[in-house]
Parts: sequence; C-alpha cells; structure tokens
Amino acid sequence: MKADDKLQILKFFLMLVNSFFVILGISILACSAWILFDKDSFDVKLVAGGLFFIGLVVFAVSFLGCAGAYFESRCFIIFYLCFLIVIILGQIFITLVLLIQRQKIEQILRDNVDDIIRQYGGNETHTWMEPSWKLLDSVQTSAKCCGRLTSNEWRNNSVIESLGETDIYPCSCFNGTCPVILLGTHSFGNGSDIYKTGCEKILGEWLEKNIIVILGMDVGLLLIQILQFIFGVQTCKCISRKTRELHPNNLLNAMEDNPATEPRQQQHHSTENQQSEIQTYNPQMDSGYYQYNNPEVYKQDNSPHNLKYQQSYNGRRDQGYVPHQSYSHDDY
Repeated sequence: MKADDKLQILKFFLMLVNSFFVILGISILACSAWILFDKDSFDVKLVAGGLFFIGLVVFAVSFLGCAGAYFESRCFIIFYLCFLIVIILGQIFITLVLLIQRQKIEQILRDNVDDIIRQYGGNETHTWMEPSWKLLDSVQTSAKCCGRLTSNEWRNNSVIESLGETDIYPCSCFNGTCPVILLGTHSFGNGSDIYKTGCEKILGEWLEKNIIVILGMDVGLLLIQILQFIFGVQTCKCISRKTRELHPNNLLNAMEDNPATEPRQQQHHSTENQQSEIQTYNPQMDSGYYQYNNPEVYKQDNSPHNLKYQQSYNGRRDQGYVPHQSYSHDDY
C-alpha cells in the first residue's frame, strides 16, 4: 500500500476518534460553565471547577490531534502524543493509588467528615469550611442520609451542644419540612422526622453496585487512549514516508528505505565493466587472429605451418572464446 493511501486511512480514524473527544470536551466545558455561573449551584462550584479543567484538557488535546492529522503536521502530532502519554500515565497512576491505598483514603475521608460534622454551622472563625458544609448538605439531601454512620453523630456538633437540647439536626437531615429553630445559611431544626441511615452506608452500597461500571469505563477510556496513541504514531510515520517519496533525490533517506539498492547497482556496473573488457578481434586488423565465434578451421597464408584454431570455453561468464593452436605431423 502506498504511503499516501495508508495516510488517508489513518487520518480518517484519528480524526474520527478525536472529534468524539472534542465534542465531549465541549460538553463538559458547557456544563461546568453553567454550574459556575449559576447562583443556585454555588455549593458544587468546586466540583464544577474540576470539571472545567478536565473538559479544557480533553478539548485541547483532542483538537491538537485533529489539527495534526488534517494538516499532516508532524510537529502537532508529536505534541499530541506527548500530552496523550502524560494523560495515560496520570490515569494509570490515579487508578493504582485508589486501588492500593483504598483503606487509607477511606480513613482520611472518615476523619474529614467527622471534623466537618463537629464544626458545621460554627462561628465566623470556621467560615473557610463553608464549602465543605454546603457539600455535606447536598450529599445528605440527595442520598437521603444523616451523619456519617448514624444521625446520633450530630450530637457532637458544637452548635447543637451549645443549645443543650435533643433532637436538633441540620435541615438537610429532615425527611420533609424542617421545623427551623435557627435561621441562617445552615439552618437547624428540632424534630424526629429525619433520615436514619448514615451516608457512609448508602454511598458504600452505591459504589459496590457500580464499581464494575466505573472500572469498565476507566479501562475502556484507557484502551481508547492507547488506540489514539497507536494511530498517532502510525500517522507520523506515514507523513515521514510520504515526504521521502515526494523527494526521491534525498540519497540518505533512499538508502535507509532500501539499503540493498547500492550493492546491487555496484554489482550491475561491475558486470557491465567485465563484459566491456572482453576482447574481440577483427580479421581485417590482424591476419593471424580470427573471430572466436567462427566454428570453422582456418589456415594462415603467411606461415609454413598449418595452424588450426578451435573454440574453447572455460565456463566463466566474463571470458570469451580462447583460441587453441594445434600442429599437424607435417610440421616436424
């Protein structure tokens, strides 16, 4: 297959895969931008910022791959492959860390959640933790849970302890209308109609049900990225090969593609030189020698001896016929 035909096929597949990721990156960017500029979604702006960064990276790298394939630019494709290697290695590293250090990470999350519950709704000295409090409210509301293990953990909260009353919980724990006793961004209510299950149990059950899907998506994405890398490498090679075919006067590249060409040419020239060195004789120039391709027997007029010439061949390609001289009995 010619380099140009192979290049067109590789360009099609490379642009097809990267176009999908360009659309995916634009979608992630649009969703994250909508969350960032939506006042009602302030509690998940931290997550939206992470999604915005991921979408930007996906879009930039995929667009670079499409541009390199479309313009047949080795420079763009090389940069694309470098970024792709970094992404693949980072994805593998994060996956291995989550699998190997799973228990340690879970323990860190437990300690952080317990600390958030204790300081939830506190005074102005803890306002830097307000994004974490909003995130906890969102988790308890969406997962319909209260506390990490049980709702009794909220008795360790500093605000609830200062009130000295029982059955006081954040409004995000109530299963229905919250009987508010403390107004504010993080309101508290007094009542028993709350979610009884802890958030750790619900989130753990959800993770167990979807762990296969999550790992499958991770492995599938990794395989697609490896496929992108293979297409990129092959496309870069085809661009180089096409460039060499368009410039055949480059002797160095021609020798790299076909190193056996020069010895064959030397052998061909050597055979021609050997054939040109075979000596032929013309009877008009020398009366004592005759052409070797004559099978007859000749006599020399200017000599008293009868000289007979016969054809002889020693089996070599580079030699002609050698005259063989014989004498009759009358010469002695």
